[in-house]
Amino acid sequence: MRPVLSLILLAAACGGANSTSTAPVAAGGATTTRASAGAHVDDAPPAMKPVTNRSLAEVGLDPSALDRSVDPCDDFYQFACGNWIRTTEIPADKPIAMRSFVDIEDRNLAYLHDVLERMRTSAAAPGADPLEKTLGAFYGSCMDEAAIEAAGPRPIARLLQTIDKVKDARSLSAAVSQLHAAGFGVLFSFGPIQDAKDARSVIADLDQGGLGLPDRDYYLKDDPQTKKLRAMYQDHVARMLATLGAKADVAAKEAAQIVALETELAKASKDKVARRDPHGMYNRLDRDGVEKAVPSFDWATFWKVTRFKSQRITVGAPKFLEGLEQLVRTTPPAVWRAYLRFHLASQAAPLLSRKLEQTQFELQAALTGQAEMEPRWKRCVAHTDAALGDLLGQVFVRDRFAGASKRAAEDQIAAITAAMKQRIEALPWMDPATKQRAFAKLAAMSYQIGYPNKWRSYPFTVDPKAFGENALAARRHEQVRQLEKIGNPDDRDDWYMSAPTVNAYYDASRNGMVFPAGILQPPFYSVDAAIPVNLGAMGMVVGHELTHGFDDEGAHYDADGNLTSWWEPATANEFKRRTQCVVDQYSQYEVVGGGKLDGANTAGENIADIGGVKLAFAAYRALRAPAADTVVADGFTEDQQFFLAFGQAWCAKMRPDYEQLLAAVDVHSPAKWRVNGTLSATPEFERAFACKPTAKLVPKTRCEVW
Repeated sequence: MRPVLSLILLAAACGGANSTSTAPVAAGGATTTRASAGAHVDDAPPAMKPVTNRSLAEVGLDPSALDRSVDPCDDFYQFACGNWIRTTEIPADKPIAMRSFVDIEDRNLAYLHDVLERMRTSAAAPGADPLEKTLGAFYGSCMDEAAIEAAGPRPIARLLQTIDKVKDARSLSAAVSQLHAAGFGVLFSFGPIQDAKDARSVIADLDQGGLGLPDRDYYLKDDPQTKKLRAMYQDHVARMLATLGAKADVAAKEAAQIVALETELAKASKDKVARRDPHGMYNRLDRDGVEKAVPSFDWATFWKVTRFKSQRITVGAPKFLEGLEQLVRTTPPAVWRAYLRFHLASQAAPLLSRKLEQTQFELQAALTGQAEMEPRWKRCVAHTDAALGDLLGQVFVRDRFAGASKRAAEDQIAAITAAMKQRIEALPWMDPATKQRAFAKLAAMSYQIGYPNKWRSYPFTVDPKAFGENALAARRHEQVRQLEKIGNPDDRDDWYMSAPTVNAYYDASRNGMVFPAGILQPPFYSVDAAIPVNLGAMGMVVGHELTHGFDDEGAHYDADGNLTSWWEPATANEFKRRTQCVVDQYSQYEVVGGGKLDGANTAGENIADIGGVKLAFAAYRALRAPAADTVVADGFTEDQQFFLAFGQAWCAKMRPDYEQLLAAVDVHSPAKWRVNGTLSATPEFERAFACKPTAKLVPKTRCEVW
């Protein structure tokens, strides 16, 4: 599952007063020193098409975002976004401002806010629509802060009582089992996953977990910044325990014990790069193997309480189980009680009192630099989406997702798929047998656009005066739904995201792409934008997701989504060499704080970015080929417009703390390097802007995979 962007494309630009001539295409807008933007014969548009002159705004680009003092061939990200970055202020309730994701999300939130406020008012009216009644009651219960404060910790009281009974390994197992059944994953993660060797079926996945900080490295590194964050985290744990009622000295002692326990869990955990190896993440131990690996834990109780009836289990990190066994045997019960109380409170905090939620937010603020918590209504829209996503999705799709968008998206996917087929055909390093298997995988790749074919139901009662109970009921229902998948055939129409979500993903085990309706909005797609602009922004995302099927992880899965080797040895070795070139390229890029980007951790996303841009560019050219004219916007050719759209889709401004957090844990490169790194591997960009051989984005050795 890859959180990235999404797509959609409509016909040519429209609107505005145009002037037409018969002059050939000429470069212009980048800098006055650039010669012609289509100088390479093999890659150039027809030379004598009539030119239609337009403004950047008319074709869907933001001229005010540009920093024209910068040479685009040296720093295209700054050229495309520099003035936007300089003039944009990050909202106090966000760690990041972004022209694409964040702006679309804000517009979607505003729409959903208006809808839910109306439903909140009408929910109690006689004859109210059942869907609107449920949504209005849930959202209204979230907005009823007085009732939430009066309830206090009551919604989790039963779980806290179970934790208080922990006195040995058996009662610890019972408490962990009850927490998992209620939807609170503690100590380890457990849930459904497609069998990597038989993607048609669903098995159980038991994996490492139990940490409160974002990554194991936060516990293991000894640099001053990491030590400072650990100390901050320990203080946070103590404050959370105190908020639950512990005395200050007891809370401080327990916090130190919890951090020490989590450090041992971190030592037993795989690092993030090792977790990118799909073969290393597939270890079939099944029930017997898990029980033998951690004999001190009462698995019989866990299977019973979570209603797990299958025998089939894969374990992502077998050595984690070894560490878990040691900790179950040696950690005092009092430490386990404190640990479980803290993690339950951390996960449940947004559903409970303002004080607990505010205390939890302080950790987020310390990690991201975010100054203020989001206003209550935004949090309640998010809670409603998390709990009743398919109900909210039906309303969103009805009002915000036109049928033409879906049809246009399908056209764009077809063009990008055709471009990928052509690239595979032309690859000199791939042998014929491997090419045929690659063609088969490409032909089998599925896509889902906008919303699922069938909407989920939510068979639990919603009380308009009991938000905590409502949210916990939704958690329990979703946990049961997830665990019931285990042992059954995979339902390929089951989405991991709700329709209003601003995101997209590729699923290797399903060999399929999903593009929710929520992201199919400007600036990624607009009916008024030109084809080069729509393809540069969102077409790149379609190409990105498609390329994930052939990145350093996706390449291990065949057309049916099974983890298997379908590469001839010599071609596989060449693919690894080319992948390593990308790893080395991105490992040279600096990140905030003075370190280097982790090229191994970000390799899959970088390969997908590079491939996505190339595929979208080829698709744009194919879609524009029949046009009678070529459009020049404020002196920028269509090729240049394409790359400007790509660059401006990633205009972002982050708080330094958040940027450091992402550099440490995110599988995506920072926005600057998603643009500049991608374009330095894209010869079409070099030709579009007539870059000199000495330009910074013209590498001596170009890394090309797809």
